[in-house]
Amino acid sequence: MTNNSTRVLLLSLLLAALCVTAAAQDKPAPAVVEREVAVTFDDLPSPYGDLEDWRRITSKLLASVKRNKVPTIGFVNEGKLYLRRGEVDARIELLRAWLDAGFELGNHTFSHINPRTAPLAEYEEDVVRGETVTRMLLAERGRKLRYFRHPFLFTGATPEYKRGLSEFLAARGYTVAPVTIDDDDYVFAKVYFDAKKRGDQATARRVADAYVPYMESVFDHFERLSVETFGREIKQVLLIHANELNADRFDELAAMMRRRGYRFVTLEEALKDPAYAEPDALSKNGISWIHRWRDAKGLPRKWEPDAPKFVYDLYQAGQQGN
Repeated sequence: MTNNSTRVLLLSLLLAALCVTAAAQDKPAPAVVEREVAVTFDDLPSPYGDLEDWRRITSKLLASVKRNKVPTIGFVNEGKLYLRRGEVDARIELLRAWLDAGFELGNHTFSHINPRTAPLAEYEEDVVRGETVTRMLLAERGRKLRYFRHPFLFTGATPEYKRGLSEFLAARGYTVAPVTIDDDDYVFAKVYFDAKKRGDQATARRVADAYVPYMESVFDHFERLSVETFGREIKQVLLIHANELNADRFDELAAMMRRRGYRFVTLEEALKDPAYAEPDALSKNGISWIHRWRDAKGLPRKWEPDAPKFVYDLYQAGQQGN
């Protein structure tokens, strides 16, 4: 091949490469999916530990939530305020810390009551007992108690119980806080807390490292199920707990949600989505409202991912040891 032929060939290859590069640059970037989620916390002040644990968890969790600019709400079990004589005021201060951080509080019943074992009248009494301090703290700031979250997400095992409880809550001025992204964070959290308490840092780290990837798989599932159910992605409501795992890993959890295109909104804003006006079918189990809506529409249930087997096995072993 002559030098001229070589130069012509090289020039042709260079021009072809430039054309491919230019075409790639002209191709529009993939659209970023715009999503919205309300992040909610259950079992305030905290599910496990003593007062010093709760202080540490509350301080770190609130700092992380605030740092990530997440407008959240915490659902309170007021029975936890009276677990130890002489600590009531200190435990109430933990709830004040949520309000001081600019967040909202809701009622999760006094004792985290189970409607499977409690008559409706007993359940109603537990709701009322569970609002005394929370109403007072909100009133100090000129605010009202607005939201109720069912313990275990159990809304009543019979049509009569479900209807009676719903009417009672409405009469007391409550808006029910449904959940669309339901998960097993409590399974991870108990194993994590126990491992840290006994100084087993390797297990604690392994469990914590598996947490956010698991949560991302749950988000992916309910995003897809939302589209299957409504033809679009609805504004989601996430349920997690005010535990040490979330205190330590909420930065990573929030980063995962942002990476998936989520904007953080209030519970009030999320509930403006028309999906929340849809009828929810009776369920004897605590399940996502997306499953309940699918039941009402006659659509098959498609279950969310379970916690990894090693985490669940550790959780079960811990439960048997208690």
